[in-house]
Amino acid sequence: MLYTAPTTLDAFVYRVHKQIFENARGDTLLIAFVRSYLSDYDSRIRKFFRCAELVNEEFMFIGWARAGADYEPAPYKVIYRSGTRIGARWGNFIGFLRWQRYLLATLYKHREKIAAVHCADLDTALAGYLFCWLFRKKFIFDIYDQYSSSRGVSGYASRIMNCMESYLAREAHLCIIAAEERVEQHRLQKGANAPLILENVPLEDLGAEEIPEYSGTLHIGYFGVLERRHRGIEDLVAFASSRADIHLHIAGYGALEQEVRLAASRSGNITYYGPMQWAEGVALMRQVHVIGGFYYLSNPNHAYAAPNKYYEHLMLGRGLLTTRGTPPGQRVERHGSGWAIEEGLEPLNRWIVELHLSDMRRAGMNARALWETRYRDYFQEHYVGRYGRHISQYSRSLENA
Repeated sequence: MLYTAPTTLDAFVYRVHKQIFENARGDTLLIAFVRSYLSDYDSRIRKFFRCAELVNEEFMFIGWARAGADYEPAPYKVIYRSGTRIGARWGNFIGFLRWQRYLLATLYKHREKIAAVHCADLDTALAGYLFCWLFRKKFIFDIYDQYSSSRGVSGYASRIMNCMESYLAREAHLCIIAAEERVEQHRLQKGANAPLILENVPLEDLGAEEIPEYSGTLHIGYFGVLERRHRGIEDLVAFASSRADIHLHIAGYGALEQEVRLAASRSGNITYYGPMQWAEGVALMRQVHVIGGFYYLSNPNHAYAAPNKYYEHLMLGRGLLTTRGTPPGQRVERHGSGWAIEEGLEPLNRWIVELHLSDMRRAGMNARALWETRYRDYFQEHYVGRYGRHISQYSRSLENA
């Protein structure tokens, strides 16, 4: 039976922001977070919410609820709703243009209250930068992934997107990336104007437990976006469907959702839980023996992958099964906290033949030991200590202008 961990953050923002758009003082300044996604399913942006709370900065969120998302937003959230679907690529172009218009209109409506705009990825940064340039606000650009690669765009359009992304990163008052390797990928500056590197370390330490008892069935967990390509989800599903000694627990939503749901209905070896918030998803991962997270190199971004799953497997003390030749693959091999295998179904079949219970225990112990020595205090030191200092300065600079 899964549980939903109590979220003090949600209680806080509900209390503080309930009246924010109705009766906020004229001198109230806030941080506007913008993401073409729902913050409930984005653990990274929720860490920035928490930072704002801890440094006493008010904030709002502007997000996008795609087709099929049954969603009731909290009072501090302004949500754009449209019929476009995740993963439609160029089919979303008209929706993309409407999203830009909506962002500009919403930011303009609240322009007197906004001190800074924190944009996640290129599809929010274009409108966010224009607004900040026109109204002299602070522009924060958080690059989750190179936009063209994550959207499967190539050729001339890809080069244009990459140039825009690099330009906006250089123009931002603060540029944020998730790994040092991405400085080269995005052609960013080093030295005094270097980006702020904030790894995808979890907001809070939910603790580790002993791996569940093994009774002949290996339980593998996947929690994240259900991308149609490049993530090996289809191989995990086929792997579990073809073996009696595997049970795949999968949660999330995205372009592959219907296929995953259908596979679960046909196979007793697959359980699909639907979309989950972060605390629920992590609770699910605690119940498995191994966490799965593949990053196929058919997506150029994966040569620079810095995924949540890597840090979550450390926190939970579970071995991570991932892709050889990627940053998470190199790290699990270096630290002995998991397994890096080649892409495809056949390497999965070879891996399970060689796996022993002692391997799972050893990987879990190594994962948690690395968490304790390197990442236990990371959020407080880097997110709150560094990012929090920036947004406090931005608010004060505009208050004194």
